[in-house]
Amino acid sequence: MKAAVLTERKPELEIQQVASPVAAPGSVVVKVLATRIVHYFEEIFSAVRPYPLQLPLIPGCGGVGIIEEVGPDCTNLKIGDFVYCDGTITARDDPNSPQQILQGLHCPDENLTVIPKSLGRDAAKFTCINLLLVPYGGLLSGNFQAGQTIMILGGTGYFGLGGVAVAVAMGARKVIVPTRSAEKMKMLQDHFGDRVVPVMTSGDEVKDAAAFKAAAGEGAIDHVFDLLDPKASLSILRSSLAALRPNGTIILMSGSQSNIELPYYPIMLNNINIKGCFMYPRTAVKKLIGMLDAGLINTHFIKIDATFTLDRVNDAVKHAKQNSGAFKTTVLTPNGIAK
Repeated sequence: MKAAVLTERKPELEIQQVASPVAAPGSVVVKVLATRIVHYFEEIFSAVRPYPLQLPLIPGCGGVGIIEEVGPDCTNLKIGDFVYCDGTITARDDPNSPQQILQGLHCPDENLTVIPKSLGRDAAKFTCINLLLVPYGGLLSGNFQAGQTIMILGGTGYFGLGGVAVAVAMGARKVIVPTRSAEKMKMLQDHFGDRVVPVMTSGDEVKDAAAFKAAAGEGAIDHVFDLLDPKASLSILRSSLAALRPNGTIILMSGSQSNIELPYYPIMLNNINIKGCFMYPRTAVKKLIGMLDAGLINTHFIKIDATFTLDRVNDAVKHAKQNSGAFKTTVLTPNGIAK
């Protein structure tokens, strides 16, 4: 079969003929119809983001496709199933401290989730599952509950926007989104309504903390969720912490390589919980698809602005980098079809 292969840590992939996969025990073969191209792929390929990759690698990111062959020990999945392929691999040999990695071509059959027929067969559309799963994992990790108020840092960015959509679907009382863009403020309100409250930031930590508290209204901020771009300054975490209620939770998920300088005494005095999160549990995928099937998540904000075939995969990677941010999606359809 033809595939896009990363042979060394460089920005470009190579189109090669590789052996077609065989459904061994614990696996199935999926014909990929669509996959999402994220804006930082080039940084991963070239090792600017130091993801541990075993080369050569056929990368992938939340592919959607149809099962063509199943392994001999497969009990539930069957040929013809329309599935989402989760690229987050969880190790099986230590239930207390399971390690996770992100991978491409090969994933075990437990990483496949059937997309119900009631949702249709628009493969390109369902690449949004990846965008929504990452913040959903953070919300689950922080024990976010319906009726609570959450502030999402980076809420106008790539994963942040997905976090806003999922928090609203999970029953957030309010979703506070700091921003410096009046245009993005309007876009958020147009798409999500009054429960999403954008706050224009000034850079002054005391003033911003007061503005965040005011945005919460008569309630308090229960959670602060860090979904900033990994290159962004983390100084906003201090003003966010000052606005957080006692016994509140900060969820760290942006993947920043920077250190955080936080005030010790207020954290201790107010019993603040600081929770790190990498990706999501396996059970999250089926739950999220269930939320989509129930109509709880409004995906109207997800717009596919460009679609590329496999032969143009490097153009797709460049396009995604140049058109990053919220409300923009680049999709690869290997066979030139999206539905």
